[in-house]
Amino acid sequence: MAGLAPSKKGWVRKYLSMIKGCESCIRLYKGAYLSQEELIYANLQPTGIIYGYPTKLLFLTEEIEDLSNEDKFKILLIEGLLVVEYLNQGKIDFDNLEDILERFVRFYETAEIEQAKKGWFDFKDLNVFQKIESIINRRVDIKTSFSHKLWTSYLYNSLIYTDIILFNEFSKGMEAELVSRKRLDIMLDVIKVVALAAHADGELQDEEQAIFDVFMASADLGGKHEEIAESFWKGGKTIEDLFFRYNRTWILNRYFVEVAVLTVWSDLIVTETEQEFLDAITAKLEVDEEEKDKSFIAIQAFISQNHNAIPFFKGNNDMELLVNGATERWKKIIGRNKDKIAAELRESKDLVMLINKSRSEDLSKEEKEKVKTQFRDIARTVPSLTLFLLPGGSLILPIVLKVIPDMIPTAFRSNQIQEEEKDEIDEGSNTASE
Repeated sequence: MAGLAPSKKGWVRKYLSMIKGCESCIRLYKGAYLSQEELIYANLQPTGIIYGYPTKLLFLTEEIEDLSNEDKFKILLIEGLLVVEYLNQGKIDFDNLEDILERFVRFYETAEIEQAKKGWFDFKDLNVFQKIESIINRRVDIKTSFSHKLWTSYLYNSLIYTDIILFNEFSKGMEAELVSRKRLDIMLDVIKVVALAAHADGELQDEEQAIFDVFMASADLGGKHEEIAESFWKGGKTIEDLFFRYNRTWILNRYFVEVAVLTVWSDLIVTETEQEFLDAITAKLEVDEEEKDKSFIAIQAFISQNHNAIPFFKGNNDMELLVNGATERWKKIIGRNKDKIAAELRESKDLVMLINKSRSEDLSKEEKEKVKTQFRDIARTVPSLTLFLLPGGSLILPIVLKVIPDMIPTAFRSNQIQEEEKDEIDEGSNTASE
């Protein structure tokens, strides 16, 4: 990648010089009902940083296969911090990079992430580029005493994403003591969720053990907190033993839900008790049905796009299970909002025509792009469909094309009637002219 090597000194300065002017890579979904936290999620979810599986970078578009997972995560971490910087400041001030990096360093000092510093005494003598390099290098690195195929080929430091969530709160003025305390509480609660999800069906699988081990290594809890985490893994705990003693934002709730789903799905089988657990955890987090469905679809879309490279999902049968699940969830979301969607479709004759056409023949590339564009316009006015603007929106287009005509036939009948009336008027005009 043009000689960028995050394993070597000086990579941060080189990386920042490579991305100057790349703010346009940040997707803002103008006109949509998306909060700042949803924008952070929408930009970072496709990169895989949430799931510990890096698939692409945000600002650099070159192929990343030649980079190690560790190097990919180093770049993704600074990209996530830059996304938050942009959304809070309205720009990335490349003329004052030192000021931006000082804010990043101050956040890590505030959060008291001890392992982010190579030493309290020599750290103060480094310049700001060296400081952030040291922080990122040590923050991404995980010292492990286990060997899991899942660890080496799929998961990495998934808790890196919590840095970005907390940096957003820090940027909005959260006090230093609260940032530090909340960081530790979040990491412990994420591990509790993983443990509860793994035990939901009464059997522990190798994949679930690997996920727990990776999160434990990522958290580096120590002391009493590590003992609490281990007690959850040993079993005997229930959802009633899970308490969230801090303010949970939308993005944090989404993270907890997706960690739970990832753990439950790791063995490709969702039992009735596991489904009950997922229902219980979303209720505990006060996440409503629609948000839960959107979260599941976002993960399904990510896996659909990357299944060939993810060891979990090598077979077509695995993918079929995911696609069927996404279809059912889209049916529920569309069903809840079918009147609003129908009203929008009645104003979009070209879109209805293309949807009808897709039922009997494949659409051309240009027609698919037109459908995507018009659906995005509808999504901006129907909040429940903003999911179409979020990660994986274009991937689930075939599902939407399949589901909508059956769910809201009134919109299509209305357009058909209008077309028939237009034809009658045209015929009448032709007769009159004769």
